[in-house]
Amino acid sequence: MRGAYTPQVQEAVARLGSRLPYSEAQEELAMMWGIDISVGSVREITMRAGRIADHLIEKEMKRLQKEAPTAKAAPKQLLLSVDGAMVQLKNGEWREIKTVAFGEFETKWDLKRQEVVTRTEKVSYFSSADKAEQFSDKAIVEWHRRGGEHAEKVVAVNDGAVWIQAFIDYHCPTATRVINFAHAQGYVAMVGKALYGAESDRFQQWYPKMSKQLGTKAPQRTLNELRFLWTQNQTHPAADEMEAAIRYLERRQTMIDYPHFRKNGIPIGSGMVESGHKVVMQRRMKQAGMRWAAESLNPMLALRMAICNQRWSASWQAIQAHYLTTKQASRLLPKAETPPSQRVTEADVENLEKLADKIHRRIQKRQPWQDHRWIFPHRARPLHKI
Repeated sequence: MRGAYTPQVQEAVARLGSRLPYSEAQEELAMMWGIDISVGSVREITMRAGRIADHLIEKEMKRLQKEAPTAKAAPKQLLLSVDGAMVQLKNGEWREIKTVAFGEFETKWDLKRQEVVTRTEKVSYFSSADKAEQFSDKAIVEWHRRGGEHAEKVVAVNDGAVWIQAFIDYHCPTATRVINFAHAQGYVAMVGKALYGAESDRFQQWYPKMSKQLGTKAPQRTLNELRFLWTQNQTHPAADEMEAAIRYLERRQTMIDYPHFRKNGIPIGSGMVESGHKVVMQRRMKQAGMRWAAESLNPMLALRMAICNQRWSASWQAIQAHYLTTKQASRLLPKAETPPSQRVTEADVENLEKLADKIHRRIQKRQPWQDHRWIFPHRARPLHKI
């Protein structure tokens, strides 16, 4: 990397700059390493590395789409969860950061709880501020690295957003799809709150029973009860809101069969991606008072992924190699000649000399006493007189 700092120092700057606010990174560099560096330089070095990292992700995406190489990893059971979280821009607007989390899960007997539990390990993330289609394209880099196409079973636990389901269609249309249990609970609660009121005793008694039933009984039973409630209260002011929530669950009936999922050791929660929002994006990019330039989002996220996925060393080597290669290639390119329109000709020199002589003659003819304020106090001094 260019600049007055060694590659080791620049790596330290970029790593700290992607972990801490730039001012705090500057303080740590001064205290721990005695490095005299400005906040602006910390930002510049960090963002330069981030832009290269983001460029390398796009480059790898294009390579995978063109060559379709075989993945090396072959997980037995792969879990993926996708979600979005908002970050504020400098102009006051909010931008959605999309994240997909991958993990390998298995069922184990828990001695303390005396039951079979599902545990997810080897979690990694991919995040981007791109629109849904571009996000799906770029996520192929992490999908390929995790060997998603070779997994014996893929389970996708998410909410029912259309763009998330399209993401699953793109990468693994045969995945077992599960609506996050807490998300489904929210729609059941929506029906009860609309009918009874959120703070009413009736709702407080009704909801725990329905929530438990949703998790332990076949989904059709819960849906039938909810539909019956709506039938009996079609004249209620919130009847349309109730029906919309019921219809949402009915359309996703196969995705809310939680007794079946639990019986087969399939996860039903998306806490993995919610944690991903915190560790990848929020911990660095959503602190008090922070606002971001739109063009800085993906570069910072690229560095955050390198840290959170524990691939910093490999990522930094790739960043350094790309920079050195680009720098060497730019040196070998022939220097561009000055366009004819920008060259100074002899005629230009003669014209400048004539103009200089003209200005000199005018200065010699000036009579400064005419503008003296003692003689003519009423006369203002001209602003542009030669």
